[in-house]
Amino acid sequence: MFDTQIIGKKIAELRKKSNMTQFELADKLGISFQAVSNWERGNSMPDISKLPQIAALFNTSIDELIGKHNTVLVEVAEGNKINIDTHTAEDINDAAALIQPQKIREIIEHSNSTVKISSLLPYLDNSYIEELANRYYNSGDDILIFLPFLSSSKIKEFLMYSLEKNESINAFLPFFPNEDIHKLVEKFVMKD
Repeated sequence: MFDTQIIGKKIAELRKKSNMTQFELADKLGISFQAVSNWERGNSMPDISKLPQIAALFNTSIDELIGKHNTVLVEVAEGNKINIDTHTAEDINDAAALIQPQKIREIIEHSNSTVKISSLLPYLDNSYIEELANRYYNSGDDILIFLPFLSSSKIKEFLMYSLEKNESINAFLPFFPNEDIHKLVEKFVMKD
């Protein structure tokens, strides 16, 4: 994860080295001076789209600004298409909180790595997660990574599909209310 305090101190240091006020930096970036003040105090972080502009303004790199090398963050900031299959899980996890949900969706659409997609799910809306789960389920892929993010009704839907196909439902049970499990047992196991 990125430390907003460290990033804020770095921005303040670079701004002061350049003999610039917070107002001047804000003006050059087209933002409010309050945003710059919040960055420098570590209360928030610059939008990912501002990182290349800030780095260029201070003749430094994005890596230097954020205090570590993160290939995902640099590529997103520079507007490049991201293939998470070529990045480390650590870089993906660190950058995810700073990437807009629509960009995360684009990243997922260009990925084949279920494991790496799982770290992006907390940053997505439920309807898109359900859409992904449907897509995976319909193509015969494992949907276990989606279960913690799905509604009870959606989990029940997948469970019922699995029962109809005589597939194992074990993966669904930890996410299914106990009273509903008892009803299923009565319906499917104790038919006679």
